[in-house]
Amino acid sequence: MAKFDEAKAVFGTLCQTLDQMQWKYNKEEHEDRFAVFTSAVGNDLTIKLAIHIDVDRQVMYLKSPMPFAIPEEMRDTMAKAFVMANWSMLNGSFEMDYSDGFSAFKLIVPYMSSLIGTEVCRYMILLSCNMVDKFNDKLQAVCNGQMTLTELQSFIKQN
Repeated sequence: MAKFDEAKAVFGTLCQTLDQMQWKYNKEEHEDRFAVFTSAVGNDLTIKLAIHIDVDRQVMYLKSPMPFAIPEEMRDTMAKAFVMANWSMLNGSFEMDYSDGFSAFKLIVPYMSSLIGTEVCRYMILLSCNMVDKFNDKLQAVCNGQMTLTELQSFIKQN
């Protein structure tokens, strides 16, 4: 099966999964990628999700931007906070663009020569929402100087 056809099939599975979950979403179809944009309501903040299917790389990846900007003077501290949070996760990770402070949760699922099913898509979506919801307020508190790295580490160990 050609790369484009595989990507389109994965995109179809992703949309089918969201339909089964009764989620509202917007979608885009291009020659080199497919994308879905949606959101979920967490315990404290809205969680935005952008799910892309890259035709050439043969991966589906989800990015959920953090709802706050990281000022330059906090980027070293936040890099440490992300390392702490990431160490506690089996799948996915928080990342930061050090040049502008943009940060997001990211999860990647490769599908080379194998199509993924609705359960993998569902897992990807729900895991991402869970991790963002678990950490977004704590990471924002660290960024705002309202929580120390030691307090974040204690939270991670308890949860």
